Amino acid sequence: MTQESMGPAGVNPPEETESIKVTRPADGVAIIAIQSEPLGVLRHAVKRALMTTLRELEADASVRCAVLTGSGKAFSVGSDINDFSQEVGWLLENDYWEANLNQMIEDARFPVIAACNGHALGGGAVLALSCDFRIAAASAKFGFPEVKVGAFASGSGTQRLPRLVGRGRALDLLLTGRIIGADEALTFGLVEYVFPDDVFMEEALKIAQTIASHSGLVTAATKKCVNTGLRDGFDAGLAAESDLRVKTGRGPDAIEGRAAFLEKRQAHFNK
Repeated sequence: MTQESMGPAGVNPPEETESIKVTRPADGVAIIAIQSEPLGVLRHAVKRALMTTLRELEADASVRCAVLTGSGKAFSVGSDINDFSQEVGWLLENDYWEANLNQMIEDARFPVIAACNGHALGGGAVLALSCDFRIAAASAKFGFPEVKVGAFASGSGTQRLPRLVGRGRALDLLLTGRIIGADEALTFGLVEYVFPDDVFMEEALKIAQTIASHSGLVTAATKKCVNTGLRDGFDAGLAAESDLRVKTGRGPDAIEGRAAFLEKRQAHFNK
């Protein structure tokens, strides 16, 4: 058993598997719903369950896009303040699970869309930041209120937010702890889409299905190139492009894509 599965203290508590529900509403698409109460709270066991779910989906080649969402009134309000401890071990373990979960989402083979159906606060907002892009219901709220209780958006929040919205806007949200609505989040660049509540999930699934209809090899390569360039620099991103362009360009999906274009028909990629 690896250190990652054991956690920093070498303890392997039971998974809270009932807190996560996975459905497959369309070909190539998986919905991962956070069901923990109250309001999608991210206890350690919930984070471990999410990591287990991601590993299982990574092993399923038929999954070409995932939608991460919440059940009920919230996407996730982050950690439960009642669970907070000043013990060094608890603080390190909390950041360990959050940072590892968020990195696993960023590094996933398939695109992961955050479908923010309600409040995305604290660690829940950081969880949304780790996804490839974010779709918000019109009633959704976003914020990093940790500063109000003597904490800050650790677990990668202070690194992901400024890279997404810029330094000034990131510090505005992180240092005031204010909560913003979906429209302001769209203006900030914190989310990419806002839809009315009654059609929000339907629209999110349409976008996921569009992505899943394309070559899984190409979407994975695209995501890897973007992440490599942002993480390791422009030249590293170009090197990744060159390497993966050759690998995908010689594959069956590229052959099918070219044939479909010339024959003026819909491409049918490997599933």
